[in-house]
Order: sequence, then structure tokens, then C-alpha cells
Amino acid sequence: MTILVVAERMGRGGGMERYLQIVLPALAARGMRVHVVARALDDLPVAVTGEQLVWADEHDPPSATASAELARRIIELRPDIAVAHNVLDAGIVATMRTVARFAYHVHDHRPFCPNGDRVLPRSGRNCTLELGNPCALHALIDGCCYGPRLRSLTLIRSRERLRDAVAAADAIVVASGYVAARARDAHIPRDRIVTVPLPLPDDAFSASPPRAAPPRSIIFAGRIVPQKGLGSLVRALAHIDRASRPTLRVFGAGPALAEAQRDAARLGVTVDAPGNVTPASIRDAIDQAALVALPSMWAEPFGYVGIESFARGCPVIAYDVGGIGEWLADGINGRTVARGDEPALGAAIASLLDDEAQRARLGAQARRDAERFRQRPIVDALLDVYANR
Repeated sequence: MTILVVAERMGRGGGMERYLQIVLPALAARGMRVHVVARALDDLPVAVTGEQLVWADEHDPPSATASAELARRIIELRPDIAVAHNVLDAGIVATMRTVARFAYHVHDHRPFCPNGDRVLPRSGRNCTLELGNPCALHALIDGCCYGPRLRSLTLIRSRERLRDAVAAADAIVVASGYVAARARDAHIPRDRIVTVPLPLPDDAFSASPPRAAPPRSIIFAGRIVPQKGLGSLVRALAHIDRASRPTLRVFGAGPALAEAQRDAARLGVTVDAPGNVTPASIRDAIDQAALVALPSMWAEPFGYVGIESFARGCPVIAYDVGGIGEWLADGINGRTVARGDEPALGAAIASLLDDEAQRARLGAQARRDAERFRQRPIVDALLDVYANR
């Protein structure tokens, strides 16, 4: 089978890039010919070929030139299936529909949300409204899109065009029931939505013996943007007595890092920020930490770092948003608190740090629960979707 993968970005970065770095080599190892066309191409896995093709930004009209070039590549490659990963140019998506079978992977909220993050700007609430007229209303009352401007209507109509192109796919693949529900809200045909969890490679898993007692440090890993809640985590840690505050180790980069570091200095929270590192380095850091924090303020579509922590036998503490509750069970394999409740988050962190037995119990269950994210059965499920079995 020849698989044409068209992706927003191929390389190292966020959750989608991590997903592709895991899944594409696994597909190639099964004998699939995998060719990538990416809007941004930084790195390719072994046994995967690829090229760069720049199409329209998510806020711009579709690129007819890029669509024509992709059509030429489809004729040359003659793929059995075309697979899109967060392609936000409706013309590119429509061109992919010309392949005999077409699957679209939804990795975040942008395909069905003009804001891109499902956060209402003025109220700060997470939005579960359908795409279309509610977006126009909230452009007026909540500052969504571009606010009360004609450009907002243009953006909404553009996202509806993308939604319609996605809806024409044979399969729309999501990683959580939460994202599946948002796809249904956007009028994606229910019978075409397929939920396949995110996979972890075998080397992501620790050996089964219990973890050694870790020092008083916690981990945050991911893109450092306001939606990911690093600033909220810093403020939560400030609620813990100074004498027992943990060190916060931050892995990743982004525009919200500098402000979080300033807040940490002002509040007396110790932050160590090594920047972007390899997945292996993050695993080593998790092994040396007490817990991993996932303080997302947006409706997290899944939360990759959470299950990666589970695979190391490390409990996770998070705000209860989006799809997180589908793998994180409060008091079973980690802790959850209400979104944005920083005193509660700080108290929950302090409680776990002070209770080694509770951490060990949660971590042991987390490690058992990680088994359902093994790469092999998940890649099997993807191939079933791709082959229409």
C-alpha cells in the first residue's frame, strides 16, 4: 500500500509532530510505502520519503497553485490512500479527496474553530458551540475571530469551507471522545468519525518495578503558549509553603515562557527551563521527578505528555479539561482539579509530594493503564481504517 501523508509540519515540535515521528516509521516497517508532503519540513523518519509544499496559512484563502502542484504529485505517486494531518487549506483537502480513499486526522481544534483553541477571549471559558452562526455572535460579544469586523465573517466562512472538505473524507480520525463530540457538533457525519488513541513506542515504557523515591521536582513539557497553562501552574506552586515548594522543570519553548519566568521570580518559585530536548531526555527527567503537571487552560484534545508519563510509572496532575479525563482518573492514576483553580492545584501537588505511598499507588496504576497505548495495536487499528477493513 502506498500512503500519501499530507501534514502541516513534519519534524520536531508539538503533539502532531510527535505522533508522526512514531506512526510513520511503524507504517513503513509494515511494508507500506510512506511519502510525506508537508507545509513545513524539518526532519523525516527513517524509511519515509518526503518533500515540502507551501500552501495557504490557516487565515488566508486556499492556494490554487499549491493544490495544482499536489494534484500533479498525486498523479505521479498513485497512492492507495491520502492521509491529512491538520491541513487547514480547504483546497489542499479537496484535492486529496481525488484519491480513492481519504482520511483526515484531527489533532487540535482549528479545523472546526476559527479561534483555533476553543477559548472565548473575553470570558476565558472553553467553548463547545458549533461552527457557524454562534462564532459570528461571539465575535460580537466575546471578541472571537477578529472581533466585530467583516474579517471575522470571512474567517468563519473559510473555516466552514474547510469543515465541508473534511466532512467529505472517508474517515475522520480523532484521538478522544471529546474531539469526536466537537466534530459531531461541526456536522461531521457521525458514521465517518473514528476514535483511535495516540500511540507510544515500546521504548517509551519503563520496566515494571516501582519507581525509586524521586526528589521534590515536577515536570511541565509542551509548547509554551498561554493555552498550555504554565503561568497558572507557577501561580499554583506559589500557594505551597516556600519551605516545601518543588522545583519546576520546564521542557519546551514558546512565547509564554518569559512571562512565566518573570512571575516565578516574583513569586519565589524555582524554575529550571532547559528548552527543547529529545523525547529520551524528557523520559529521563520524568524518571527523576515526583510527578508531571498538565495545567492546560484550553480543552486539551488529548494530552500526549500525560500518557508518556504514565508509561514511566509517573502520576499526572491536571486541570480537568477536554479529553484528559479519558485517560486520567482522579485518585486512580493521578489527580485532577477544576480548570483554573490554582489554590486547589497547589494543594493537590503539595499533597502528592508529601505522600510517597499515594504517589507510588497512583504511579503503579498509571503504568498499568499505559499499556492500552502500545504502538502495535494502535497502528493495526489505523491500517484497518486506511484499508477500509
